[in-house]
Amino acid sequence: MYQQQLYWYIRRIVLVHEDAEDILQDTFIKAYRNLWKLRNSDALKPWLYRIATNEINRYFRKRREVVPMEHLPDSEPAGTDTVTSGKVAEIISSAFLQMSPLQREVFSLKYYEDLDYVQISRITGSSTNTLMVSYHEARKKIEKEINR
Repeated sequence: MYQQQLYWYIRRIVLVHEDAEDILQDTFIKAYRNLWKLRNSDALKPWLYRIATNEINRYFRKRREVVPMEHLPDSEPAGTDTVTSGKVAEIISSAFLQMSPLQREVFSLKYYEDLDYVQISRITGSSTNTLMVSYHEARKKIEKEINR
């Protein structure tokens, strides 16, 4: 049910398709192994996003390198529930290359997943103030790309 949403959340942050697939697989394996710990089934979606976020952080700690410029994220395929047009997707993709992983994460959760800062804070473990600043910085980078 959440596979496509989680994939695009991860992909927007790590940018590389193969890495996003690996992280997604690790996310679902960890969720399956720990499903017994989930007390409230209504909390499944944020719980999965939290696991994905932890896996993304583990990925960046392990890699400790910048994603090459040639790995621009693709725009989403037709039929996804994320609304982007070709030009908007191109601008955001270009701006994502200038963002930190946290900025990409916050922007993805706020813009694409329509979560509020409290929900994002639960997923990322960052304070709402940090998230607001990161989102603001991400928007500034996108605005800079628009004005180019």
